Amino acid sequence: MGHSAGAHIAALLALDPSYLAAQGDSRDHVAGLVGLAGPYDFLPITGPTIKLIFAPANDNLALTQPIHFADRHAPPALLQVGGADTTVLPRNSVALAQAIRAAGGRVELREYARLGHIGLVTALAPLFRFRAPVLDDIVNFVRALPPR
Repeated sequence: MGHSAGAHIAALLALDPSYLAAQGDSRDHVAGLVGLAGPYDFLPITGPTIKLIFAPANDNLALTQPIHFADRHAPPALLQVGGADTTVLPRNSVALAQAIRAAGGRVELREYARLGHIGLVTALAPLFRFRAPVLDDIVNFVRALPPR
């Protein structure tokens, strides 16, 4: 589970088998993925700072995109996004959900119309839970995962 860049990292761990394989493990041990407002499909990279972060690490920028690894072997995923998010556009979650579904994987997409990028994660806090059922949706998703 992760929010924003953390969701990007969590998605790569869950979807790209190479990361866990490099540690002698496999994504077969990943019960599920919960991503909040993740940048999963953001090519072409136009921002100079973002280019500096990703370009030196990989000549093939497609390999920096979780959507590139969507397949039917992916663990079940819950992708949550704020409909009012202007930092990481909701299209990232929509595109990844469509790619996982098209590959035969299991994915749930939850959009909370009035929440932005920060509002999505603050809705987890007791004081702000009235804004959207973000935490309830996570709990229900995790409880429904098959035992590992």
